[in-house]
Amino acid sequence: MNSGVARHAFRPVLGALPLAVAIACAGIAQAIPQPGVTDPGASSPGSEHALSPRQPGTTVTPPAPQAEYAVPENHRPIPVETDPAPAINWQELHAPEPITPVEPIAPPPRTVRIGEFVTPAPDELPDEILNPVNDAAAQTEAVISTGLQSVGINPSRSDKIAAATAGGAVLGAAIVGIPSAIGGAVGGGLIGAGVGAGIGAGIGVAIVAGTAVAAGVPTGGLGAAIAAPAAVPIIGGGALIGAGVGAAVGAGLGAVVIGVPAAVLGGVAGGAAGGFLGGAF
Repeated sequence: MNSGVARHAFRPVLGALPLAVAIACAGIAQAIPQPGVTDPGASSPGSEHALSPRQPGTTVTPPAPQAEYAVPENHRPIPVETDPAPAINWQELHAPEPITPVEPIAPPPRTVRIGEFVTPAPDELPDEILNPVNDAAAQTEAVISTGLQSVGINPSRSDKIAAATAGGAVLGAAIVGIPSAIGGAVGGGLIGAGVGAGIGAGIGVAIVAGTAVAAGVPTGGLGAAIAAPAAVPIIGGGALIGAGVGAAVGAGLGAVVIGVPAAVLGGVAGGAAGGFLGGAF
């Protein structure tokens, strides 16, 4: 996309950011309960008519949504977005300041969660693999969110950016890395099969020649004609075995050599795209 067109397209959005933040901050300020004000909705049994009157202009913060699963200590449930996250006010950003580290998010049981990428875990995936993957992803997401909050970004917006970054990295790695790994495996397999077949056939020839010499079979004339039928399956078998081994090794190397770097690049690009979208919407 032309950079000039992109700037014109996003200029209204950027121009509205300060207003959006001001409105959001005003809403947050109004939602903070005043000291000494009780919740009109709270009452003791049998005292329905003894409710404290609501003071004009005072609101009560609603209770936070509770998780429907047990959340481990020093973790938090998946955030529920009840209101749109405030936009980033670029004018209020500052150098990183010390803040309380953000707690990692605990997904429900038997759920794969890497940022915004959430899906039920297949039955074949054991907890010994699922839990470390989820924990590593949650810790990374928490570090990103902590860094964003330390420079002045709203916690709900920082959570959104961190989740989008992690999820985008996974999708980018999969979209780019998997096809690249498959292509690398096919190419490496073909090359490996050819090289392996040649090595296997050479080993077969060496075995036949060594056996013939050890048995005293002459290399020419009638001896060669008699030894030929026995040599063909040995050499052919060596070529086939070598081709199979070479194909397997070549496919593995091709997938790793091509697929892994491609997955890394795709993850970086996907994470950057996810972070941008998380900050913009």
